[in-house]
Amino acid sequence: MNGTRSWSARGTWLVAALALAAGAVGCQDPDDGGPGAGGGPDKPAASSKTPGDTTGGGTDKGKGEGKESAKPSADSSKKPGSTKKPGGGDTAGALTCDQLRNAELQNSSFRFPDAPEGTIAFTDGRWEGDGVVVELQSQCGIGDVTGDPAADAVAAVKVTTGGTGRFFGLVTWRNDAGTPVPAAVVSLGDRTPVVSIGVSSPTRRATVVYLTRGDDDPAAVVTVRRTAVYRVAEPAMVELHHSDAPYTP
Repeated sequence: MNGTRSWSARGTWLVAALALAAGAVGCQDPDDGGPGAGGGPDKPAASSKTPGDTTGGGTDKGKGEGKESAKPSADSSKKPGSTKKPGGGDTAGALTCDQLRNAELQNSSFRFPDAPEGTIAFTDGRWEGDGVVVELQSQCGIGDVTGDPAADAVAAVKVTTGGTGRFFGLVTWRNDAGTPVPAAVVSLGDRTPVVSIGVSSPTRRATVVYLTRGDDDPAAVVTVRRTAVYRVAEPAMVELHHSDAPYTP
């Protein structure tokens, strides 16, 4: 009787052991090198995440960080080397005295003293109409006198009428994106030829040397060499001060 019970218990334990072994084999992952190995690579563990998701860890987080670092900086759209004027737009190059030879001198909003009314524009430094000749003189200075970074031009102009009058004046052409635009003027009077014009950009002043005469001298002679300093207050050129020296032709 005892022998029968012993064999029965041993049979029970053997069946239980075989059942456990079969369960272990059936639950083994084929990719762990067990009997089912060689079934191909697994799908990515985080395949349910949206590409570029940076909320999780592992490989997807790295992808998200890589995309963030590739974004251009806020300043990357600026053109290298460009400069802006206060009112916008790129800073223009300096005007040249040669540009004035075909520039506008007078329009509906700007008048040159002693010139006839209407629009006047130079052609090779000259304009003629109604018996009046307007000529650009060779004396010219380049520099900023209007207060923006672009260099303007200041030059002498002569108006010859039908009589003996030869009237001289100074004109400032403002630099408008590289185009000379008449902006300020001052008359120097009859038969007062200009000797030289210099422009100081740091002070925005024009220094002009011209010949004139004393109050009691006849108009046909020049006896004074005057050095005058001007600033631009559109539409005028305002004399700040001057000094005189005797002049003998």
